[in-house]
Amino acid sequence: MASRGGYRPEGSDGSDHWHRESIAWQYKISSINKGRLRFSLFLEILLGLLMLFRLLPGITGMFGLTVVSLRRLDLPHPRPWEYAWLVSLVVAIIGWRSTPQNNSFLLRQFILGTVVFGIAPILFGFFDLRKDIVAYVQDRNFTYEMFGYPAVLLWSAFMVVCLQIHVFSLYFSSVLLHAWKPRGPNKQKSR
Repeated sequence: MASRGGYRPEGSDGSDHWHRESIAWQYKISSINKGRLRFSLFLEILLGLLMLFRLLPGITGMFGLTVVSLRRLDLPHPRPWEYAWLVSLVVAIIGWRSTPQNNSFLLRQFILGTVVFGIAPILFGFFDLRKDIVAYVQDRNFTYEMFGYPAVLLWSAFMVVCLQIHVFSLYFSSVLLHAWKPRGPNKQKSR
């Protein structure tokens, strides 16, 4: 109990508080990067829902259904990499589920899924659109138009943003895995 202006034992002027209580670095890092990861996962989920909306005419067409209101948008036909990238929406949900209880297994699954279903389809998408990108940059030629803009320009911007978000998510995940790694001597579990 601090007494205002009264007797204080020697050596307890409060300047030694740095040595008494502090939060371990892994808990600080975990707290900070959990928030960052959840924000990037939120952005991934939003982009995934946007892609789902874009692919909805193609998905309904595969099942023999037609949604007239979606056909009015006159979107280009979906490419295979777009369907593969859509799986990263499920992967983002797995990553979201890993954060509340520091589940390293789910976070590792998220990292693997992001590489396979997030980054690889985007790189394939860049490879798929390379001729269209070069034609647009050199001659301003484009084959499809979406919402009054060249589709190749919109897809390139979308893929760059998605790639950045995936890379940030992978970085935050690797930092969290390092922070969640058990410390101390290896103890074998008793049966």
